[in-house]
Amino acid sequence: MLMIGTAQAQEWEDYYLGGMAGYVLADDGRAPDADAGSAAGVYFGRVFDNQFGFEVQISGDGFETGNDLASDLYRYLVGVDAVYNLGDRRGWSPFALIGGGGAYNDVVPSSEDSVDFFANAAVGLVSPPFTEIGQLRVRAEARYVHDFFGDGFDDIRFMAGIEIPLLRPAEVSFEAPETKIEVVKVPSGLQDSDGDGVINERDLCPGTPPDTRVDGDGCPFDDIMELRGVTFELDSERLRPDAETVLSYVVDILKRYPEMEVEIAGHTCDLGSAEYNESLSQRRAQSVVDYLESQGVDGARLDATGYGESEPQLPNTSEANRERNRRVEMRVLN
Repeated sequence: MLMIGTAQAQEWEDYYLGGMAGYVLADDGRAPDADAGSAAGVYFGRVFDNQFGFEVQISGDGFETGNDLASDLYRYLVGVDAVYNLGDRRGWSPFALIGGGGAYNDVVPSSEDSVDFFANAAVGLVSPPFTEIGQLRVRAEARYVHDFFGDGFDDIRFMAGIEIPLLRPAEVSFEAPETKIEVVKVPSGLQDSDGDGVINERDLCPGTPPDTRVDGDGCPFDDIMELRGVTFELDSERLRPDAETVLSYVVDILKRYPEMEVEIAGHTCDLGSAEYNESLSQRRAQSVVDYLESQGVDGARLDATGYGESEPQLPNTSEANRERNRRVEMRVLN
């Protein structure tokens, strides 16, 4: 397979941010009228390739008795948790966590306020992205919290909220094509023994049979060309500026062989639903066809097909493999 150029585009990193709110079942040892309360919090986390990760969470909850003769309790917690994910948080991903931190317990009205340690453990579920822009996900969890305040209390939180992955800085680079394709006009007096349009001095594959389609080095090219470096804006079919540099070589080769018909094939990794990936790959393949037509290539020779996640080059088991699977190919049809 011929590969043209390379580039690294913006991708969603494995960091995420979220917020939740919910309901707390209070320990029986708290005030008799404070059997339940409300809670809310925000968290920041990261998932590693081995499915482990960590989270930092800031939250608060309150237990109001509604009784003038009893005390209300407001608690503010800051903690760090170790997380294990049964998925990559891009599909349905159950998770479990354990950790702890510090809690400020504010008793109203009372002078019993104090700062104490707490330990917690939780199980929960994160959904696949449900929006194209922002890649928002839903998270729900049940969390056991042991607070060392006073004689110690055991509370259970039920919370749900929204989670969003964070965008890493773009690192875009472009390397010279592995195989350079260019139009070569043979000046008068120079020799082209095999008649392929590449002069002998520059022909790396002399003696190619007549009517063989060759690249700028005079060598036959594959029927499938991976157009590495043809990349798009995030979750969009809009071509990035670097892509036009690579596609200029494709325009040259299509103009050299005006009888050649090709399919532009779009591929994705397995992030998101299969239906969404097929639609995105179709739109991206059509975007490449539209560009080629804008450069004077007859649209009747071009076909756009989106294969989605159905034809991966490598298993979708790491971000590096997924990046290779997100690609565009030109397939010669005749």
